[in-house]
Amino acid sequence: PISSFFAQPVAAERIGRTVRHRLFQHFKNREKKIRNEIEPNPASSTEQTAIITLDPNIENAFLSTSSETNKTTWYGPVQIDMDDVEYLMAQVWRNRCAITGDRLGTVLELVRWDQSLPSVCANIILIGSRAIQEFDKTGRNGVEEIKRRQIEARLRWCSVDANA
Repeated sequence: PISSFFAQPVAAERIGRTVRHRLFQHFKNREKKIRNEIEPNPASSTEQTAIITLDPNIENAFLSTSSETNKTTWYGPVQIDMDDVEYLMAQVWRNRCAITGDRLGTVLELVRWDQSLPSVCANIILIGSRAIQEFDKTGRNGVEEIKRRQIEARLRWCSVDANA
């Protein structure tokens, strides 16, 4: 059973605007890099990629499936703003790395938990610099099962909160 402590976030200390802005810019740059890696480049691409246009209300939102890796990735405009960054940091993740529990003493970044889903609050985790390297290699399946369940419980709580 997942502890109720982890599944029900409480507020943490507020983060300054400069730190929130830096995190937001890093997240936008990370999403842009993902998009640049996926978008077909006819001159250099040997990999076949199927791209599906998703919601017509979100301009330039796509779902890409690679035929070589069989990996599906959503890409499009970032779906959060600066207020969401503060909410994610203080309310949802309490200024701690979702995987290791490291606090603000480490470099923390925002990343999408599930690459096949949009970059909304219910799919973004706060992660430390050490953990991000491993996460980029293995994805969420590389996170141990108990920790993965805890993270997904916290993200579900975030979804419920967004619907309120």
